[in-house]
Amino acid sequence: MPKTWDVIVIGSGIGGMTAATLLAKVGGMKVLVLEKHSERGGLTHVFRRDGASWDVGVHYIGGMQPGSPIRSLFDYMSGKALDWNPMPDDFERFLYPGLDFAEPSDKHRYEERLIQRFPDEAAAIRRYFVDVNEAATWHVRGTMQSMLPWPLSFLLEQWRRLSSHKALQTTGDYLNQHFKSTELKALLATQWGDYGVPPSESAFALHALVVRSYLQGAWFPRDGSSRIARTFEVGIEANGGAVKVCRNVTAILTEDTHVVGVKAIDSSGAEPTEVLYLAPIVISDVGAAVTYNQLLPTDGMIGKQTATIRKHLDQLEGGISAVTLYIRLARPVTDLGVKGENYWINTTFDHDNLDAHTAATLAGKPQHAYMSFPSAKSGDDRFHTAEIIALVKADAFSSWRETSHGARGKEYIELKNRISQGLLDLAESATPGLKEMVSYSELSTPLSVEDYTSHLSGAIYGFKGTPQIYSSSVLSKPSPIAGLHLSGTDASSLGVAGALMGGVIAASQVLGRFGFLRIMLASRHVTPADKLPLKTAPRSSEKKRAVLISKTELTPFIWRLEFELDEPISSAPGQYVLLRVAPFEWRSYSIAQAQNKRLTLLVSTRTGGDGSIFTSRVQPGEETEVELPFGAFQLQRNSHRRIFVATGTGIAPFLPMFVALAASGELETAELLFGCYHGEDDITRHFKPLPRTTVCVDGDPSAEGVFHGRVTDILADLKFDPSTTDFYLCGIPAMMDGCQTILAHAGATQVLTEPF
Repeated sequence: MPKTWDVIVIGSGIGGMTAATLLAKVGGMKVLVLEKHSERGGLTHVFRRDGASWDVGVHYIGGMQPGSPIRSLFDYMSGKALDWNPMPDDFERFLYPGLDFAEPSDKHRYEERLIQRFPDEAAAIRRYFVDVNEAATWHVRGTMQSMLPWPLSFLLEQWRRLSSHKALQTTGDYLNQHFKSTELKALLATQWGDYGVPPSESAFALHALVVRSYLQGAWFPRDGSSRIARTFEVGIEANGGAVKVCRNVTAILTEDTHVVGVKAIDSSGAEPTEVLYLAPIVISDVGAAVTYNQLLPTDGMIGKQTATIRKHLDQLEGGISAVTLYIRLARPVTDLGVKGENYWINTTFDHDNLDAHTAATLAGKPQHAYMSFPSAKSGDDRFHTAEIIALVKADAFSSWRETSHGARGKEYIELKNRISQGLLDLAESATPGLKEMVSYSELSTPLSVEDYTSHLSGAIYGFKGTPQIYSSSVLSKPSPIAGLHLSGTDASSLGVAGALMGGVIAASQVLGRFGFLRIMLASRHVTPADKLPLKTAPRSSEKKRAVLISKTELTPFIWRLEFELDEPISSAPGQYVLLRVAPFEWRSYSIAQAQNKRLTLLVSTRTGGDGSIFTSRVQPGEETEVELPFGAFQLQRNSHRRIFVATGTGIAPFLPMFVALAASGELETAELLFGCYHGEDDITRHFKPLPRTTVCVDGDPSAEGVFHGRVTDILADLKFDPSTTDFYLCGIPAMMDGCQTILAHAGATQVLTEPF
């Protein structure tokens, strides 16, 4: 019989985690959060390469000054374990042909700078800030209206009806009516990239909400945005709840007109399995379209009850997507005179021609880009990182939608390279010297966004924030299905703060008539969470206690760590674990060996990140936690030729694969190309069994019995049949990128990786 929970939340984005945390901490409920990926957090998660990290969705947040409503909610849900760094005073820099303008962290100075630059429009500029405040207030009161009891909700509704005209015009219409200067109109509209709808289409209320949020500056999570979900989950687990990853919800279960639970695919084990989770309340954080068109029945009684909503959804347009270039820099950006501010780089004053913008970006000549510096904002001076984002139409990559990661072909790689070079060229025009500092880069496309968020076509902001969507109350009303609630951006507005408020709305509805008032009262009385020591009992059934029993130095930078768990480990060759390496900090490591209760990992300390620090300091007998197993990087059971390519600790997932191949008598069909820089870095001698192995040494001419060069040098000359050869890749990002490019040009169709 499936376990019954008080509430099930679908999706661990900021809206889902907010709803779950508030229901646990304010309502004392046992909440289960289900996330389809192995990283919780949705667009608040980060990804890492060689110790460095990049925030995929959180770039900066306004309205986070201490004591503000949003800051109080964050402090309450994280138990003040989530710290915030203020960005530099001039936190935005808007660049156009002949125009370089910095926005300060103060409304009055911002207003005066605009007037100084455009003195002929002084009166209109002053009026603009008044109208921004009024339109933003209209939007906020609409959010409150859905949470407050009658008669307060009724009074707010009447006020909003009388003041809706200004809020529901488009941003473009407002700017054209009040300003003459093309440059000034473009400048004021620059931040449309924060909500993804150009001026000619966006509701002025949405534009105003975003602009007002930054009038006192901007903030960024200290140590990165991954800590948002990890600090929130403490409150969920403290009340008997859990966050389960690798659970892809496929249906919301109903009886009559009530929800009773969900059906999901558990992909954490060796084979995907269907599981049921029961609860009388379900909160969906995966968007209204997915909820009503895919997870709920569209026929029968449920279909009739949701017909109006589905008809409304059919009339809404999906929003824009983006390409993002993630960059590792060799030196800090302060060498370029950058203090950590954002750059909005524009080659034209036209924001509305999305077709032209998209085509230009794909051609390697982007007209607009946003650039930020995660490491500078998070306060981590161990690594130096940058991100360059260009918004593109969501269908720009539809030709590759049915393909899989790592096997999208030569044209796709060439397109990514062209886009990457174009973004770098545009960034160089704003920060001369940046290109020379790039040591590694990686481009994500709308395909990545769609895979991680379930947003159709990779629409990063969901539905377009047009006047149409804010003039209707269809999505803000309680669901017609008893026990079902929406959270996230579709329940409120776009962006991090909007999605968070969507979670507040869902939690308020579940808590009843005075739910919102209970939440806001609780957020004013924050009890700091205990700082979790490294040695602690697991807080959830998802987390397993792990005791280090041995630590072996294989090279000056690579260690073999062996842990003992409280229960036997069940995993498939190639899978990985999440290891807690510091309070609220977890890292992914491939399983080198799992036998009974023993878990063996290979960890490099070369990067100097939190995992490196943990490995350098931890001693046998100390405890931490693991979550496992995860990943679909597994042996393909066929008669193909198998070529494994690894560098450093990238050999770890292959070791149990080699054991499996040896057991089935197939090890001789495999080949291993292992790359390292010095002869002493060759760790293959520590492991058996191994297939036929070629050790490639790139920086040690004195090494004997090896191939002098890189693994990519061998791959470039390798003869193989694409239809009957499987490639398995794991190692440093530069090697992975180089191998994938070579194999794509050679026509390989089976290139298997596990991108953490």
